[in-house]
Amino acid sequence: MARENNFLLGYGERLTTNVDVKTTRGPKNPPYGFLAARRHISDGLKSAVVSFEQLPDTACPDDLVTAVVTMHPRYISKSDFPTELLDEVGLKPVGGRSKRIKPRQWGIKKPPEDALTDEILVMGTRNDFSSWARSIPKWNETHRGSGHLTHIEELSAFMANAKIQKLPDESKEVLLEVVLHDCTEGIIDYFDTYAKTCDAQLVKKHLKFIKGLAFVPVHTTSNKINQLADFSFIRVVRAMPTMRPLQPALLRKNKFFPVTLPQQAGINPKIRVAIFDGGIPPNSPVAPWVRVVEPGNLGPPLPEYQQHGLAVTSAFLFGPLEPGQQALRPLCHVDHIRVLDNATGKNGDYEYYDVLDRILEKLDDKKTVYDFVNISLGPDIPVDDDEVTRWTASLDQRFAGGKSLTTIAAGNSGHLDSTSGLNRIQPPSDAVNVLSVGACNNLDLTNWAPADYSCRGPGRCPGIVKPDGVIFGGSSAQPFMALTPGVKPLAVEIQGTSFASPYALRSALSIPVQLGSVFNPLAIHALLVHRADQGPYDLSEVGWGRFENDYDRLITCDDDEALVIFQGKMPVGDYLRAPVPLPEGELKGMINITATLVISPEVDPSFPNAYTRAGLDIVFRPNSKRFKPGPDGKIPQHPDTRSFFSHKNIFGVAEFELRGEGHKWEPCLKATRQFRSTSLKEPCFDIYYHHRSEGKKANKPKPIPYALVVSAQAPKISNFYDKVVRTYSNILVPIRPQTRIQVRK
Repeated sequence: MARENNFLLGYGERLTTNVDVKTTRGPKNPPYGFLAARRHISDGLKSAVVSFEQLPDTACPDDLVTAVVTMHPRYISKSDFPTELLDEVGLKPVGGRSKRIKPRQWGIKKPPEDALTDEILVMGTRNDFSSWARSIPKWNETHRGSGHLTHIEELSAFMANAKIQKLPDESKEVLLEVVLHDCTEGIIDYFDTYAKTCDAQLVKKHLKFIKGLAFVPVHTTSNKINQLADFSFIRVVRAMPTMRPLQPALLRKNKFFPVTLPQQAGINPKIRVAIFDGGIPPNSPVAPWVRVVEPGNLGPPLPEYQQHGLAVTSAFLFGPLEPGQQALRPLCHVDHIRVLDNATGKNGDYEYYDVLDRILEKLDDKKTVYDFVNISLGPDIPVDDDEVTRWTASLDQRFAGGKSLTTIAAGNSGHLDSTSGLNRIQPPSDAVNVLSVGACNNLDLTNWAPADYSCRGPGRCPGIVKPDGVIFGGSSAQPFMALTPGVKPLAVEIQGTSFASPYALRSALSIPVQLGSVFNPLAIHALLVHRADQGPYDLSEVGWGRFENDYDRLITCDDDEALVIFQGKMPVGDYLRAPVPLPEGELKGMINITATLVISPEVDPSFPNAYTRAGLDIVFRPNSKRFKPGPDGKIPQHPDTRSFFSHKNIFGVAEFELRGEGHKWEPCLKATRQFRSTSLKEPCFDIYYHHRSEGKKANKPKPIPYALVVSAQAPKISNFYDKVVRTYSNILVPIRPQTRIQVRK
C-alpha cells in the first residue's frame, strides 16, 4: 500500500481504561538529625530577625517582612511542602524559585554533587519571626510542624541585594519594572508612599496584577535603587524591558522579484486565525485573505512595522515564495491585529506594557475566539530561570486548557554569548502553553542546521525543552522570500524566527484543513512535536527537532509504521492505561516505539519553581505476561515496568532527580525506544496526573485535557500498517482527508 493512502489513525482514546495502581514509598532518611536541624534553623532565624529590625517601618506595611526557606533537594515534592510548619508559626508562602545547591549533607548513598531545589518565599510579621526565634530552642520532635525542620537547608531574610537584577550600567535616571508578591491595591498605596521617600515615582496607570503578582513601572535614580528594594513586598527590581527590533532582517535590500498570487479564497475560511504584529500596508495584495483589526487607543502605523507585519503574514499565507512559481494557495483567512503604532518604542518607556495590553484586549474579547494564533514579537531579553515575565504569565494563563494553538517566535539573539545566557530564547516563547519556534537555515530535509541567529534553549524548568522545534526561517545562503510593501506583489530576501513562527503555524493549519475538526489544537500540537526530526542536534539547539513542512507526511504513515492519536481528559486519582496498538499474530525483528504526550496546564507565576499546576508520571509496561514478585514473594497486580521517558524507572526516583531531568512537571514529553519484538506483549503506558497549587497539594483538582501520539515502526514487517488497521478495524479509524493541499516539492 502506498504511503499516501496510509492515513494516521484516530480515536485511540477508545482503547484507554482507568486503572488503580498502588504505589508505596517508605520513609526517607532525613539528611540531618532533629537537634542539629533545630540549631541550624535557630541560627538562621536569629540572623533574619536582626536583618528585619534594620528595615524602616515604612518599608514593612503592617509590620510584614519576607524570608527565604531553602528546602533540601530531597524534600521538594508537593507532599513535602512545609505547610504544617508554616501554619504553626504564622507564616504565609507567597512565592518560590529554583536554585541549584550543594547541601551540607545528603542522607543517602552515592549522592550527586549538587541538585536543583526550591526556595520558598514566606511572609509574616517581624513579631512572628521573633516569636519563632524565641520558641524554637524549646521545640521537641513532637511539636507541631517540627518534622519539617530536618527537611530545610537554610532560612534567611529576603533582602534588597537578592531582589535587584539586570540594571543599566551607567544611568542616573532609570525606569524600572518592580514586581511585588502577595500584592493588593492597599499594598500599592503603601509602596507609593514609601517610594516617594526614595525619590521614586510609580507609574500607576501601567500597574498590572496577575495571580498575586503586581507589575509596576517606577522612575528613580540609580543611587536609590537599593533603598527602594528594601520594601518588604518587592520580589524583583529590574530595568524596564524593551521590545525586540521589529524590522525584517533584509539580506539584500535591492534584490526583489515579482510574485504571482493565487486567485482563490482560503481553502477553509471557517478556521479562525490571528496574527498580532505591526499592521499591513494600505493597498496590499494580501487584502483578499486578510482582515486588519486595530484595538482601541492605537496611534498611526509606522511603515517599518507594517513591513514586518506584511512579511509575517506572507509567511503564514504562502510559506517561502519562490521565483518563477505561483504562490501556494492560502489555507484560510487571517485577522491581522495591529498592536504597534508610531509611539511604540519612543523613549524606550512603556512599549513592553502597551503592546501586551493590546494583545490581551483581543484575546479576552469573547466575541471572537481564535483557534490559532501567531506572535512574532516580544521583550528583548533572554529567559530568566528565577522569574516569569508579565508577557509569559499573561499568555500562559489565557492559553491554558489547549483550546487554541499559538506559535511564538523564539527570538534572533542566538549568536550572542552562550556562557552568560544571552543567546537563550526570549519571552514569551518560554511559555509552557504555546509552541515556541526557532529557525533552521534551509529547506533541505537532510542537510539542515539551526540558524545562527535563532535563540537557543533551555527554557525554564518546567518547560525546559525550548524552543519546541525549528523550521525554515531563512539564512544568508538561502533567504526566506516574503512579500514586501507595494501595490504589485514583490518578494524580498529576509531571515528571522519572526517568519519561521508563522510558517510553523501554516504546517499546523494543514492538519485541520485536510482532516477537518476531528483533532483539537492540543492534539495538533502533539502531532507536530511527534513528527519533528531532531537530527544530530541537542535538545537545547533545536528542541524536539525540525517541524515537518510536508503536509502529506504529517497525516500519513509508511507501510511499516502505524501512528495513533489519543485525546481526552486525564482522570483524577487513577492511572490512564493507553495501549500501544500492535497487530495480532507473531511479530519479527525490532520494533521502534515513539510516544509524545502533551498537556496544557494552569500556571502559578509567583512560583516559577512550581510553575505548572499539572504533571505526569508515566510508566511503560512492555509485556502483560511478565510479573516480578515483590520482596514478600507476592505477585503484583500489574506487569513489570521499563523506563521510557526517563533513563530510570520513574517509580522510586526522587523528586529532585525528576525535577533535574526535566520530567514529571513538564507539559510536553517525547521519547523513542527500540524493543525486540519477542519482548512485547500487549504493551501499554500507564499515566498518572499529578496536581498541585503554589507548590502544595491542590484542593479539588479537576481532570485536564491531554493528547497522546503513539507510533510503532517494524522495519521487518512491510505491511505493518495494514495489519494494525485490520486488527483494530472496529475501534481505530484512518482519518481520511476531506481535501488535499498542494505541496511544493
